Amino acid sequence: MVDAPRSGETVQSKGSRTRAGIALAIAIISILGIIFAAKIYQDSQAAKPVAISNPELPANDSPECAELLDRLPERAAGLVRAEIAEPAPEGAAVYRNLEQDRITLRCGANVPNQYNELAKTEEVKGISWLRVVDSTDESLATWFTVGREPVVAITAEGNAKADDALRDLAEALLPDSEYKNKPERGGVPLAELAAPEADKRCSGLEAALPRDLGNRHRLSAAEMPADMPKDMVIWGGTPADPVVLRCGVDEPAGYSTTTQQLTQVGDIVWFNEPTLSSGTSATWYAMGRERFVAVEMPMSEASSLMPVLSSVIADNLENISPSEEK
Repeated sequence: MVDAPRSGETVQSKGSRTRAGIALAIAIISILGIIFAAKIYQDSQAAKPVAISNPELPANDSPECAELLDRLPERAAGLVRAEIAEPAPEGAAVYRNLEQDRITLRCGANVPNQYNELAKTEEVKGISWLRVVDSTDESLATWFTVGREPVVAITAEGNAKADDALRDLAEALLPDSEYKNKPERGGVPLAELAAPEADKRCSGLEAALPRDLGNRHRLSAAEMPADMPKDMVIWGGTPADPVVLRCGVDEPAGYSTTTQQLTQVGDIVWFNEPTLSSGTSATWYAMGRERFVAVEMPMSEASSLMPVLSSVIADNLENISPSEEK
């Protein structure tokens, strides 16, 4: 038969457990205190003045932008609002941490060239946004308000979460319905180009073009904006810039006076027409074939899209430039 523990032993074990619990609680509180103090220190360092560029913007000195800055919260997307070093541009705010994650807000920005009849927008808490990917760095994107004026642009850098920033700043930005004016969509790229030679040769090329191109699908007639030229082919349906193709157009205006180096991809020589390039997209012409073909595409994707288009154009339009014959 096992002897019952003596009362003194029971009290002693309870006392040991109590002391251990107190010690554990003190340790946890100490750790939390250290973490909290470190967070306060990091936030204070992140809030110190930071230098940003000062581009010319059309409405960054407007009363609406000044009022917006006054409404902005001290935190967004897990980042702390920082001071801006002098000379501080008007209409700007920065949220950041010490790990190079940053959200930059600029009020009074230009309406992006990408805001046209094909642009896909996203609504967040009553605010309509257009996402524009940087032409030189696909990991960098800027979101523009396109349902009100003045336009607000928000850029996320590093590991900063733009989606979180759009939600966290929505209350300060106010819904689009609170604003009287809104920008108008621009026209579809290349829609105004004349295409006097858009004939059966172009029809054959258009029939051979792929259904999918660079994660986009070829738009059906029902998906196309109204009153588009019949010879126009558009790949879109995603937030990325569309790819637009016209066959049978005139020779590019800048070709006769160009000093630029032409680019050959496969069997096709391409000429970049600078007068038609804007924003993050540019217009290239396929040269030396029986019909001129103009293509507007994102500059960041040209190297991957041109080989596909070159192959189809070479197979369907005769080479009329002796210097380019094999």
